Amino acid sequence: ASASSLERVGSLVSPFAPALAERLAAVPKEPGSAVMLVAATLGKAKDRSGRTDGEAVLNLEAPQLKGTITLKGSPNIDLARGLDLAALRGSPFNLETSLTAKQTATIVASLGLDRIISPGDGPAQFESSVAGVWGSPLQLKAKLTGAGVDGDIQGTSNPWADPSTAALTVAVRRADLAALLDLQPGSMPASGVSLSSRVGVAGNIFTFDDLDTTVDGSRIRGRLVLTRGDEIGVDGELGLDTLDLAAVTGVAFGAVGRDASAPLGRGWLRGWRGRLAFQALSGVLPGGGELRPVSGAIKGDGQSLVLENVKASIGGGEAVIDLDARQASQGTGQGTSFNARVQLTGVDGAALRYRGLAVPEGKVALQMTLAGQGRSAAGLTGALSGAGTLTLTDARIPGLDPRAFEVAVRASDGGQATDDLKLKEIVEPVLAAGALKVPSAQIPFTIKDGRLRIEAATLGAARARVTIAGGYDLLADQADIRAVMSPVTTRPIQGRPEIRVDLNGSPDRLARAVDVAALSSWLGMRAIDRETRRLDQLERGVGPGLEPDELWEEELPKAEPIPPSEVKIPSRDPRRKNSGTKAASPRQPAAPPVAVQPVPQPAPAPSGGPLVQPLPPPIDIKPAPGAMRLPKQRPATQPPAGTF
Repeated sequence: ASASSLERVGSLVSPFAPALAERLAAVPKEPGSAVMLVAATLGKAKDRSGRTDGEAVLNLEAPQLKGTITLKGSPNIDLARGLDLAALRGSPFNLETSLTAKQTATIVASLGLDRIISPGDGPAQFESSVAGVWGSPLQLKAKLTGAGVDGDIQGTSNPWADPSTAALTVAVRRADLAALLDLQPGSMPASGVSLSSRVGVAGNIFTFDDLDTTVDGSRIRGRLVLTRGDEIGVDGELGLDTLDLAAVTGVAFGAVGRDASAPLGRGWLRGWRGRLAFQALSGVLPGGGELRPVSGAIKGDGQSLVLENVKASIGGGEAVIDLDARQASQGTGQGTSFNARVQLTGVDGAALRYRGLAVPEGKVALQMTLAGQGRSAAGLTGALSGAGTLTLTDARIPGLDPRAFEVAVRASDGGQATDDLKLKEIVEPVLAAGALKVPSAQIPFTIKDGRLRIEAATLGAARARVTIAGGYDLLADQADIRAVMSPVTTRPIQGRPEIRVDLNGSPDRLARAVDVAALSSWLGMRAIDRETRRLDQLERGVGPGLEPDELWEEELPKAEPIPPSEVKIPSRDPRRKNSGTKAASPRQPAAPPVAVQPVPQPAPAPSGGPLVQPLPPPIDIKPAPGAMRLPKQRPATQPPAGTF
């Protein structure tokens, strides 16, 4: 028989082979005629039972598919009475099939695997054999090789039972299961999926025992029960080496393999019911963080997906994640919505990072809620909202060493920091070399329209205080963080000695900038103030020692007055003026210096009272040699002579 298409051939065999006709109709269409040749031979009866040897061969040749189906057996047939299928029961037979195609998709569709396997571009070949006794369990083998798929099946099957049953051993060395997961072709890893399992079939229920699968280098083992129908039923338990949470979430939401602005796929939100428990040795967080181990369960009710009781260990602490996602009905335009909650307790901050951004070292606790709604991945991200609080304990923040203020003060006093540029060259290496130790701090943040914001968070330390603000735009992938550090002083000071550090750019390539303009201005004012005080000290007779520093009083020596015994009296009368005054004769001896009596120590008061400071001894005041005598003016009440 010949026909204009392979589909017409299927309609020809449909009355006596409807399953074959259905499979031929699913084959992708190509222009060109199809030819089918059926040849059958029947030998003489071997005995009185009428059993004879027979063979039927079907050759099919079409532009997209070529193959041969050969049936051999010893049926009990009486041509005079017609063909009685019931008489075939108990007859042994062997059915062999061999198909080839230019494209793997053709054979995949003809075998009904197009909803499971996403074939590649290239030729394929399928071979199978079924042997046994009509009406009894059969032995079967099948092998499929092609672009993107390589596997075989062997075992027993009983197609006569209701429902039909099978016990098979499946070995898939390579397969692209993007169609099963509702992904775009090519979304799966290039190495595909390898799988081995014992499969039990009972009608539409497939039970995978001793499941051993490898996906992108991660091994998956466990037990899985699939129920095929309008809604796929999924139940089981799986153990994984590594679980990529970002990839699994993308698959579940139908975002993997699609452009960020393209509508989300069916994903796992609709079309299945059941519960799948999982446990992984390690889990990979978005941005590079690692959970070790992680366990939980995924539940579906046909319209929503619930990620429940996900618990994991991370950085010596514990993480708990809950998620509830739902896909709206078609035509509402609402797309997918979800709510999530994340809680971290007792986590080492070094274990938390997002690409180039990292949480400071120390113990971390986190409470965060998230929500979003959109029809695409970009829409979900742009509508992301939520809030949370990050708590730090015994944190160590690198790149903010408070010693930078000490170095800046010393450089200013030494005349090295003559301008902002030179001050920055001095301060920046010291700032980056150390860290700020923060005993405890809380950093509240908000998420709105896909942007994480920190309005203002203060981190207090022993010698410095840092105010952090900024955020991260998820869609633009741009971070903008600033930290303003000021010293903690022992007493109030005038001005604002501050160092500002800015981080800008993508988390993978953050640019760091240090601004010392405020510190430089404060150092200039400080230098003027110190010079003013120094001149005031000289006028008051205070020695050259430094006064207490404004920042760290305990580290600098206090200035003390000069003892009276070390006060030097000039040999020249300060009341003399250079102009109009005759210099002393060189023959006249210089006046002897005035003797200064040492200050006696205070004597203890009687009865243990307070110390009593005695008055200094009287000083005999005489006119300087050669000085002009002034007439005495006698006051109304004159004190004793020689005292004051």
